[in-house]
Amino acid sequence: MMLIQLMMLAALLSPFSGADAVQTAAPPPAADKAVHAVATVPKHSSMSRFITLNGISLDDREEDVLHKKGKPLQVTKDWLLRSTEYHYADAVVGIRYGYVDYVHVDPEVKRVKINDRWLPLNRGTLAQELGRVQFAAEDGDVYIRGHKAIKVYTDPVSGELQAVEFFAENSQ
Repeated sequence: MMLIQLMMLAALLSPFSGADAVQTAAPPPAADKAVHAVATVPKHSSMSRFITLNGISLDDREEDVLHKKGKPLQVTKDWLLRSTEYHYADAVVGIRYGYVDYVHVDPEVKRVKINDRWLPLNRGTLAQELGRVQFAAEDGDVYIRGHKAIKVYTDPVSGELQAVEFFAENSQ
């Protein structure tokens, strides 16, 4: 009951937060969410949802990653994020509690596959395809679809693309 009251209070206060790009209160009903997601994406884009990055979904289990990608080139522990990182030629997949927590792609890879679409790792192309930025930070831009996000990291001084990362909106 207390959780419902807190969600209602957050919903009442959200229009006054000043953050018009993304609702931070309770998620809208499914029909409204679909309309909201499409409204933030260019009409020609197929990016109304984020499902996979380089073939990996945030719903994948550790064994799914191994089945899809095979044996990693390297396995490391990220003690800060409390995750195990599987390093592949085209991505680093962070696993926490047996599930994919994030997918990280460095610019040396040259291109990224979002859902079923290959795109060059180029800030202009990614911005055009991903649509309106929901959060602009000093180190990059965040694009949100439902509860999943892609962040395009950039160097604050040069503006060069540093990485692309796929994660659940509430996990970072």
